[in-house]
Amino acid sequence: MRKILFLLAFMPIMAAAQTPSWYDADFRRINYPSEEYFTGFSVRQIAGDENESTALSKVKDAARVEAVSSVRVHVQNVTEDQTHSKSVETTMGLMEEIYETFDSHTVLTVDVELPGLKTETCRKGNEVAAFAYVKRRDLIRQLDKAVTVNLTKAESQMDMADEMTKQGRKIDARKQIETLDKTFAEIERDQKLLLAVDKDADEESLQLSDTRRLQQRYVRMSSELKHGINIYLNCKADMFGNSYPTLTNTIKGELSEIGCTFVTSAAEADWAVYVTANAREYNAPTIGGHTTYFAYIDATLAIDKVVTNQRIYEDALTEKGGHTHNYTEAARDGYKQIAPKIIELINQYIK
Repeated sequence: MRKILFLLAFMPIMAAAQTPSWYDADFRRINYPSEEYFTGFSVRQIAGDENESTALSKVKDAARVEAVSSVRVHVQNVTEDQTHSKSVETTMGLMEEIYETFDSHTVLTVDVELPGLKTETCRKGNEVAAFAYVKRRDLIRQLDKAVTVNLTKAESQMDMADEMTKQGRKIDARKQIETLDKTFAEIERDQKLLLAVDKDADEESLQLSDTRRLQQRYVRMSSELKHGINIYLNCKADMFGNSYPTLTNTIKGELSEIGCTFVTSAAEADWAVYVTANAREYNAPTIGGHTTYFAYIDATLAIDKVVTNQRIYEDALTEKGGHTHNYTEAARDGYKQIAPKIIELINQYIK
């Protein structure tokens, strides 16, 4: 009995110990001062049909939103209240008042992931509470790291794209850098946050020089890759002594859709493609009073990689076409059959 009474005497103390210190507003104000921390606190009742896990998840999200909002408010205060006396060259290469720039362009949504943000939760009776916090110093360090990581990532992607371009793989190079718009947007967002939360931030710590250099390189590279692969196409198609330009037009139309541009000389091209095709009559069997005409299309295809002066493909192809009208229509059908195969081979080697 004495043991039971002893335990009962300590139960209020144990229950109180389970409630974290941060639950108290005065404790948060004293131990997490706004000069050193960005914080968020949320408390709510558990609804009648709601389980504890769901309630804790909701209150945790609310605390995180409040913490992010406190950073956002601080950014707004800094950009609005600071005197516009500090001038540096922005990432766009223009001399502007940096605080004025951030005042008009900084956007921080409440769903942004704040680097280093920690969240703790607790339950007290039918209440659940959450406390989200990040130390200003830790946030500065994390943001600085994020900028460095993204700059390194951007440079690495452009290095790989340069190598692909040298190999004649312009389409792959263009895909390699297509996400860099998002990467540079993340860099700019983190730089703006750094400027707002770090009173010692300057052009060097924000890495603006490296950012400008990489942005300029990205703009040049995007412009060069805009039209994809430059192809010189020499296509000669014969239809029983007459030229058949439809084959040339079909090949150009399909390759244009993947970003290829056609040039007038092999010297200007990444790839030189040579196609020679001829139609020949085969036979015209009559069955049940109906005659079907057959013709063959004999073609040769050669593909040169101009940058290395290599012939990477050369072979002959043959396709059969048929029609009930005449040999000319049979040959047209043959060209329809052979064109996709020629295009498939070109695609296979130039990508």
